[in-house]
Amino acid sequence: MAFSFETDSKGYIKKRESFNLEYKQNFQLGDNLLKYIKTLVGMANNKGGQIVFGIKDSLHILLGMSNNKLSETDPKVIDIKVREYFSPDIRWQSAIQEFEGKKFGVLSVEEAEEKPVVCKKNKDDILREGAIYYRYRGETKEIEYPELKKILDKEREKERILWIKHIEKIAMVGPQNIHLLDRYNGEITYGDSKILLDKSLIDQLKFIKEGHFTEKEGEGLPTLKLVGTIDGLVDVDNAIIDPNVAYPLTTGLLQKELGLNQYEMQAVIYSLDLKSKPKRHTLIMQGEKSNGIHKYSKSVVSVVQKLMEQRGKEAFLNECTEKYKKYIRETKEKNQRMRKRK
Repeated sequence: MAFSFETDSKGYIKKRESFNLEYKQNFQLGDNLLKYIKTLVGMANNKGGQIVFGIKDSLHILLGMSNNKLSETDPKVIDIKVREYFSPDIRWQSAIQEFEGKKFGVLSVEEAEEKPVVCKKNKDDILREGAIYYRYRGETKEIEYPELKKILDKEREKERILWIKHIEKIAMVGPQNIHLLDRYNGEITYGDSKILLDKSLIDQLKFIKEGHFTEKEGEGLPTLKLVGTIDGLVDVDNAIIDPNVAYPLTTGLLQKELGLNQYEMQAVIYSLDLKSKPKRHTLIMQGEKSNGIHKYSKSVVSVVQKLMEQRGKEAFLNECTEKYKKYIRETKEKNQRMRKRK
């Protein structure tokens, strides 16, 4: 969108505030930030919109911002407030624009994919728990019945259409060829097995164009491509995702990444029980006589590094090696007792 203003002979902005536009003079934090968020949410519940900073109140004259608070405010601060007070999430962004040598700030928001966006808790006289805010022409207030009914009817229609599409696809490819991606729990159902996906990565998954199938010449088999970094349990015999991509690190490579010696690495693996965590580890078999290769996801590196940072590397490794020594000692004693019984 080109950033510009059309003004009249007196310098007043011709475009007035509306259901998708609001003007403010300067960006402020505190309670004012919550008021901006309330407006953004109201716009998201409608068709989206933007708040423009640097405009004189009421007369709507181009002044430009007289402070740098918007550019100095970390977007994370705003996003934390949005998620603290409202659900589901909204898609918003901030920007600094220039026009005729003056700086203007913009907070913009897209129309919410999932409506209504609801307030989760009270804040003085600004926000009310359970309220649904909606942007009307020139003001944001709690939604009225006609607009709420329209939103709910539209959401029901979206769900109905989705069901129809799903059923049509199942009928087209056959129920035996359908495998379900559960984005809520982070699982792909594959026959009697499941592939577990890290919930933080679910949104990174992208499919080939919806409803489009790629067929190998002469085979006529539908294929589906997953794009993204996935940590999870892979059924190697029926894998639709290459386990070497999901779990790229052998024990040796993991040891090198973490800068540990062989004994320390084994101690950490045992202490954190990594081999029992399907999102962190898998055993890849290479032939009937193979003992298998232990492979780890890249997330293990960040997990271990964070623990070493929090507890101190030396203290963390000492704790792990003590547990590992105890395990080895108890295992040896157990084996000795078993040999004596024989």
